Amino acid sequence: MSAVAAAGIAAGAALLGGGVGAYGAMESGQASSAAASYQSQVAANNAQIASQNAQYATAAGEAQVSAQQLKTAAQIGAIRTQQAASGLELGSGSNLDVQSSAKELGELDALTIRNSAARQAYGYQTQSMSFAASSALDKAQSSQDLTAGMFGAGSSILGGVSSAGGTYGKFLQTSGGSGGGGGGYIDNGTWN
Repeated sequence: MSAVAAAGIAAGAALLGGGVGAYGAMESGQASSAAASYQSQVAANNAQIASQNAQYATAAGEAQVSAQQLKTAAQIGAIRTQQAASGLELGSGSNLDVQSSAKELGELDALTIRNSAARQAYGYQTQSMSFAASSALDKAQSSQDLTAGMFGAGSSILGGVSSAGGTYGKFLQTSGGSGGGGGGYIDNGTWN
């Protein structure tokens, strides 16, 4: 094989290697971008679910508060009925105090239920914000991965061109710049 042919093959292989490397960098960037985009969507979905859970927790808490208020009203009614059946005066003294105490305890129970629901809703809201932030970061990562893939491809192409140029330059040096005599490719794979 002539030195010119060997130099051409070596330069072509360098260019081909650069092209394959560029393709691999682009594919890697696109795959990483797709994975980050998927994670972004999962986090966005989780943020929406957590936000809905916060609304459900608040609504469930209010329903429990209403149920507790009805239960308290029924207890006060039962107390008043028992007092009246016993011939006691309902609107004064210790009988009124018993009714007031039952009402206050019922209100305390309702406030406790409302507070518990609010804490649960707050936990879901915090979770929703965390998922939303994660989604935004993953979306940014997706964009960066595409950019990194393009820069990697460009780097591979430039590396291949540089390698091909170096191979051709080495050929010119060893051949005396004429493309022919003075030196050449030796069978063991080196230039003389």
